[in-house]
Amino acid sequence: MDPTVSHVERRDVPLKTLLWRGWRKRCPRCGEGPLYRRWLTLHDRCPVCGLRYLADQGDLFGLMVLVDRAFFLIPFITVFCFCLPNPRPWVYLVSCALMIFLLLFTLPNRNGASLAFDYYLRRDQGKGNPDDL
Repeated sequence: MDPTVSHVERRDVPLKTLLWRGWRKRCPRCGEGPLYRRWLTLHDRCPVCGLRYLADQGDLFGLMVLVDRAFFLIPFITVFCFCLPNPRPWVYLVSCALMIFLLLFTLPNRNGASLAFDYYLRRDQGKGNPDDL
């Protein structure tokens, strides 16, 4: 851990900033440390500020399901059911391929944003060990 980084939690950092840090795959607290060792393997703690990312790797499953439904599946269904009167089969195939590509390509970013939102909830509710926040 870097001794120059303050361990006092700043509660005035807005959710928007935390989510942006998570989307960029950076630590939600300091915005400097990387979240991942590899594509989807989280570091246990931030190498810069020492924040423990998750007590259990499965903690983000509910948030990821919510994010996937809200930003991918619901808009996709809305466009095809209500906006396109009678699309051709190739439109479905291209759209499905694009949707699958985006779901896989943005998985680390969405996971990082979910982790940042989890951190926001833990921080504002005061849950967890003070060393972990």
